[in-house]
Amino acid sequence: MHEGASPLYSFHITNLIVGACFLPIILLEKQPIAWHLLHQPILAGVAFFAGSWFTFIAIHRGDVSLVTPLMGSKVIFVALLAVLLSAQSPSTTLIFASLLSAIGIAVMGAKDFVHSRHAALTVSMALTSAAVFALCDVLVGKWAPGFGPMAFLTLSTVGLAAVSLTALISMAIKDRNWQPPALSRKWVIYSAFMVGGQAIGMGYILSTNADTTGINVVYGSRGLWAIVLIAAIGPMLGNRERQLAKNVFLYRLIGTLLLTSAIVLAVMAGKQG
Repeated sequence: MHEGASPLYSFHITNLIVGACFLPIILLEKQPIAWHLLHQPILAGVAFFAGSWFTFIAIHRGDVSLVTPLMGSKVIFVALLAVLLSAQSPSTTLIFASLLSAIGIAVMGAKDFVHSRHAALTVSMALTSAAVFALCDVLVGKWAPGFGPMAFLTLSTVGLAAVSLTALISMAIKDRNWQPPALSRKWVIYSAFMVGGQAIGMGYILSTNADTTGINVVYGSRGLWAIVLIAAIGPMLGNRERQLAKNVFLYRLIGTLLLTSAIVLAVMAGKQG
């Protein structure tokens, strides 16, 4: 985006490549596909589509070091939705880990509301994305085993890729200059394949393991990775977030460490189980 790619272009190209990454997964399906439940992967795909869009808007509006850790709040929504939709009962340790995640989120955004007028929109978009992705995760965990896990993952992502392909064709017809500068296109493609790879890993574990709360607490470690990568190689990629006012980045770091503590608790809960 820094090099000129719009959120809309980045979003649709990413969906297209993610769909392509998932397409071969259906060949790994070992059980009969429950075609009469086709609405299930479609609904999960819609949730994934919406969650992705809110993510791109949040990153376009705010900093990666704020948005990525904030999306760790997905574990809170997963815990609530798991109880409502899947009749799961998270352990006391996992509930405490979720609450610790919430505290980390509050600390993380404390200074941003003071220093940035866009902070409220960024935080709300990131949290909305987390909530929608949480719904997607719960639906995958609940429906994929009965439908056929590999087929479920393929159909839910290929469907949104088809929607994005239609949108890209429409953009090309309406505007000859619809593509951003070549340098930005390169980064969009690189990152899209990374999104596809991690989506396959996350989708697979969610479709074969019922512990959506524990999985998502661990997945929240990407907030820590975001802080580490921005501090270590951010300037090489044109990211200047580590040069923010010291207190802002410090609060983000403290909040991220609280999220990491929640991850440790989740791992301990898994071993105890």
